[in-house]
Amino acid sequence: MSLSISLKISAVLAAALLVAGCAGIPADRGFADSQALVMARRDLEVAVPLPDNEAHGQTAEWLAAPLTVESAQRIALTRNPQLLAQYARLGIAQAEVYDAARISNPLFSLAWLDGSAGGTQIGLGLAQNFADVLYLSPRKRRASGELARTQYQVAAELLNLAAQVEGAYYGHVGAIAVFELRAALAAAGRASADLAQRFFDAGNLNRLELNREKAAATEARIEADRASARVLEARAVFNKLLGLTDEEDRWTVTARLPLPVPAEDELSALQRLAQDGRVDLLAARQSVVRLEDMLGVTRSYRLVGDIQLGVDYEHETDGSRLLGPTLGLTLPIFNWGGGRVARAQAELDQTRAEARRLEIDVNNDVRLAQAKVANARGLVERYRTQLIPQREEVVLRAMEMQNFMIIGQFELLLAKREEYAAYQGYLETLAGYWTTRAELAQAVGARLPSSAQIAAEGVEPKSLITPKQTGGDHQGHGMDMKGMEQKIPAAAKSACDQLTSADMNDPLMQALAQKCREQTQPEGSQGLDHSGHAPPASNPSTPRTPPTDGQPSGGAQHH
Repeated sequence: MSLSISLKISAVLAAALLVAGCAGIPADRGFADSQALVMARRDLEVAVPLPDNEAHGQTAEWLAAPLTVESAQRIALTRNPQLLAQYARLGIAQAEVYDAARISNPLFSLAWLDGSAGGTQIGLGLAQNFADVLYLSPRKRRASGELARTQYQVAAELLNLAAQVEGAYYGHVGAIAVFELRAALAAAGRASADLAQRFFDAGNLNRLELNREKAAATEARIEADRASARVLEARAVFNKLLGLTDEEDRWTVTARLPLPVPAEDELSALQRLAQDGRVDLLAARQSVVRLEDMLGVTRSYRLVGDIQLGVDYEHETDGSRLLGPTLGLTLPIFNWGGGRVARAQAELDQTRAEARRLEIDVNNDVRLAQAKVANARGLVERYRTQLIPQREEVVLRAMEMQNFMIIGQFELLLAKREEYAAYQGYLETLAGYWTTRAELAQAVGARLPSSAQIAAEGVEPKSLITPKQTGGDHQGHGMDMKGMEQKIPAAAKSACDQLTSADMNDPLMQALAQKCREQTQPEGSQGLDHSGHAPPASNPSTPRTPPTDGQPSGGAQHH
């Protein structure tokens, strides 16, 4: 009889071992599922982290060409240490799944007792916690749900990293563009100061005006130095995100900022995309499902404690042998499992509240990011269609007035500095537009649908500061100092002829027309102003020779 019982117990334990299974841990730790989540939302290549020696070789190929947003994201998703940390999280969750699929090992016991009357009593025991078999299926479901949640979280971290790389890329490109513009302006300021020095040496400029031009040149140089420092800061941030070492800091980018996309995405469409596909939100919802299942299991097994089922063998001092099954039960006398049920319910309520909070946060984050994109886009358009054409028109008119000696050289240079300040604001705003779009993509948790409309061409600093041909709605001007000392252009007569078709209601054009009449009068004759009086013999807007250093003068002018 005892042998039969022992066989039955052994059969139960063998069945439990079969239920536990023998599946091992996947080689990629379940990374493929996170990879699929990322690629479905960003169309990015995400691979299992490589050893350092292999990663360095692969990265070198990508760094050989100027970086783009896509190549920078590819490097970051291969080299960033954050990827290794996320890969380790998957390994921990996968190990939990492996352990959850197995029952605990049996407990072996041995007793060796010497009798006072002689002889030895030997006791052997083998017991297994049978409750592990009851909890095996719920435990596997819980571990698998935790693995799925971890895979969502890992995918969310990788998508956040991709969005951060995109924002840092445009931040760095914008910093380079501003620096190139500031460097050109500093060079122009230096040329302006040199010109002022020649005017001063010739007696056409007082020391106050000379020092004003030198101070402006120094300020331009300081701003260029600050812009250079911002480039270094942006590059350091970018290197950290890409996971590059100092030895690998050899990459380049093109200082070109794309123009805004033709049409932005609708807010409602972006919010739906975020609610349906943002992976951290999916992870929160997965946690709710997992805890709902655990609450049901806790309620069903609230009265079940440890169940020890095993076999005992004893060899008595008189030589007799005893063999039989053992059973140990936890009696629910003092604790009926109410605390466990209450705890499971509270954890579920907490997780539901967190998921609901995240849903609300997602909608508000998308709304705020979309509003920032719309605002940045409006600023870009205001710069492009209003301020820059206005500043270029001011410079155009200032050049005309300077050519006819209505204003001096340095009034023109001031207009050029203001034009360059508008260019800088345009570049900074355009870079800000793209960084806010990266923030919007991070809030949505996926690539923006409108990103497919991004054009290959864009704005470069050299395209802004290169002299432009006359024509179109407005004319731009480079900061070329050649010819700035010319007082009257050789084609003055041709310029005067063009004024006949100009808008004579413009006071500036009236002044230019009056100046043209003066310049084209026969030698020795004087033109008349609108009141019939002869115009003044000198131009009060041009520098005058100071009688003493730094003192104003009313003497003759030197042209």
